[in-house]
Amino acid sequence: MKRLSTFFTFLFVALTVLGQTPLEIQQWKLATAKQVHMPLFASQPDVDGNTFELADLLAQEVIDFAANDYEWTTTAIGIDSLVLEETKADQLLLMKGFLTVDRWTKGKLVLSSNAAYELYVDNELVKTQKEAKLSTQEVAVSLQIGKHAVHLKLISSEEPLKLAAQFKADDDFEASVTEWSLEPTRFLTIHDVLDGKSVKSAQISASGKYALLKYSEVIAGNGKSKQWYELVDLEQQRTVQVFREPKLGQVKWLPTTDRLSYTASFDGKSDLFVYDPTLGTEQTIATAIEDLAGYSWAEQENFIIYSRKKDAEKPGDLKRIYGNDDRLPYFRTRYYLYQLDVETGSRMPLTAGVWSASLHDIHPDGSRILFSTSRRDYREVPFSKQNLYELNLETMALDTLWKDKLYGGSCQYSPNGKMLLVQGGPECFDELGVNVEGDKIPNSYDSQLYLFNLDNKKATSLTYDFDPAIADAFWASDDQVFVSVTERDYKKLYELNPNKKNFREIKLDVDVLRSIDYSADGSVAVYTGSSISSPQQVYTLQLPKGKGQLLSAPAKEQFETIAFGKTTDWNFTNSKGTTIYGRVYYPPNYEEGKQYPLIVNFYGGTSPTDRSFDGRYPKNIWAANGYVVYVMQPSGATGFGQDFSALHVNGWGEDAIDDIIEGTEKFLEAHDEVDAANVGCIGASYGGFTTMLLQTRTKLFKTAISHAGISSISSYWGEGYWGYSYNAGAAKNSYPWSRKDIFVENSPLYNADQFNNSILLLHGTSDTNVPVGESLQYYAALKLLGKDVEMVLVAGEDHWILDYKKRLEWHNTIMSWFDLKLKDQAQQWNDLYPDREL
Repeated sequence: MKRLSTFFTFLFVALTVLGQTPLEIQQWKLATAKQVHMPLFASQPDVDGNTFELADLLAQEVIDFAANDYEWTTTAIGIDSLVLEETKADQLLLMKGFLTVDRWTKGKLVLSSNAAYELYVDNELVKTQKEAKLSTQEVAVSLQIGKHAVHLKLISSEEPLKLAAQFKADDDFEASVTEWSLEPTRFLTIHDVLDGKSVKSAQISASGKYALLKYSEVIAGNGKSKQWYELVDLEQQRTVQVFREPKLGQVKWLPTTDRLSYTASFDGKSDLFVYDPTLGTEQTIATAIEDLAGYSWAEQENFIIYSRKKDAEKPGDLKRIYGNDDRLPYFRTRYYLYQLDVETGSRMPLTAGVWSASLHDIHPDGSRILFSTSRRDYREVPFSKQNLYELNLETMALDTLWKDKLYGGSCQYSPNGKMLLVQGGPECFDELGVNVEGDKIPNSYDSQLYLFNLDNKKATSLTYDFDPAIADAFWASDDQVFVSVTERDYKKLYELNPNKKNFREIKLDVDVLRSIDYSADGSVAVYTGSSISSPQQVYTLQLPKGKGQLLSAPAKEQFETIAFGKTTDWNFTNSKGTTIYGRVYYPPNYEEGKQYPLIVNFYGGTSPTDRSFDGRYPKNIWAANGYVVYVMQPSGATGFGQDFSALHVNGWGEDAIDDIIEGTEKFLEAHDEVDAANVGCIGASYGGFTTMLLQTRTKLFKTAISHAGISSISSYWGEGYWGYSYNAGAAKNSYPWSRKDIFVENSPLYNADQFNNSILLLHGTSDTNVPVGESLQYYAALKLLGKDVEMVLVAGEDHWILDYKKRLEWHNTIMSWFDLKLKDQAQQWNDLYPDREL
């Protein structure tokens, strides 16, 4: 009893020093104890003079805290502070619990124990006590809003194990509410989006018997990933082969037989192999293929058409620029087509010269191929002209199907080889596919489908009255084409009868179809996709009925304990009588009668902000951080019909801006749960431009965040890698010298004096799409005008923030800025970016 009294006196003194009453942690989940032993001869020094200690034994026991193979019981630390009544020596114990904070919080976990232990917070080791003797340790932690897993791994000493634990927020966080529980249900975090196992692709064999799934697993904490393939027998629903060779590339099924082909590269050359999963045999098809960029099999599987990449000689210190696109470092790279005979291994070049050749398709009977070339022509929008050719592989006779087409398309043969299915913009065949009112200009990014007759070289439109934008198509039989589309904020699948021009939706088990692959006869497919609250999954699909079955949900265990808030659709009719679609994300712990700050998000180009789970702006995480999130699809987005998407053309700063302002005002009127005094908005790229300009047009938004935004349309037009070519669609036939009303009057930079409230500018310093100068010049203007502006540059990142560590920091920057401006919680922002006088 005296020993216990001494223990509590020691603990009381330690906690009194802390000053404030801490949150006492008295209940834990306890796993079944495991007996461990020190190794033989542990007391003898090794070759470096070190002896094996208890802490070394602790470190050797690698624990997967996410595993479900532990049996947990609840234990309470009572007056005697004993985890177990009888604790044996060298006994490994696992304990866990969950600490919740209602805002970003800094504090200390205080542990007093007579055991050697390792302390983990969110699976990260934060403290090790090496000796099994009574002591108190303070561990400083920074916690994002939400629930955090706390794990202890202990090895007991000879004495009964003693443990006491507390958490105390630092002095600047008196308002922080902290709770301890044994309930694992929590809210989504950025690590749930970035870390863990996911499926990258799914391919199905010709007969539909096998599927090949490509997986990736990002290791939490360091961002490193490992990838592998799993071969699944769909009939038996089991994995029959795993490929973990990291050098395997360009893996694909052969078109007729259930065999796989893949490449292995060494010293700039590639070997090509074929694997038969039924026999378990591998065959070498070709070796030492130079500069292999891609390949396609003939249906007869007797030859391959492959693309060879040829890099131009590097210029010296001075480089003459031959046209606008010659600024791009890869513009002088060329791609040439070759034919490889599978039986003999012989290789024959099919194209050469100044133009790259792009393979579209191989004729079903293997006699011909479709390919195209394109060249720049700065005299006409869209500044590129396409030639489409059909090449007879036996005679090398070349038939030109079209020449100097301004709006080209991608093509595939019909199953009988007599027609082409062409995917291109509304103006792909002049006015044939254009369906807009009045003097509107169609949006060239609103992809359509056409039939092209190879005999008379005439085209017909298949999607003239079909509003969704075409993403991809597979011609399964003469009267059956499967079409992936963008429809509003969904990505769906349709069956098209090209003869009758009618579409039938095939219901899927996801909101956003990411990829789909079909068996040779189109009777079965595998697809990947996600929904608002569901990460990527893989399904099989029986066609044409559309009966689906879940094949793989790699993140299922990871998401079992994550709670999501409700999501509802919310649309409004704008002043022009057009329905503007949107949706609302609510916090998982939403309370009726409470007001929440609002984040408004909108598209960053011409594509709608879809309902996919992840993305660079995961709306579920914003909601989990205590925000209501309103995602809207303003005028100009594809997937709503050509009339709607046409509003994007020459629409810089017009209809989309009006929709966002009008929609936010109506949203605030209709939602009492939103605090109208604390509304923010966020957008990237074109959406970053929108965000910048919004702050000069309205006082609605207390703050805004622009990532890679465009502040001067003219400088972006001239400097961005794709600035002038993107504007060939977004500002067709409009230029800085002819439309100053667009390029000047609607540029945020030239309206900086009208700026309201505050903004955070984010930009990658190596952004080639929207050069970093777009944020730099807007920042300079707002600073000189005395406006509330901050700028954070992300070193070495391009248009997307892809580096793991930088992505985490970038995300925390976004959340801390919104917390600072919309919640009056400045601590994390100040911790990340303390004020300095330079």
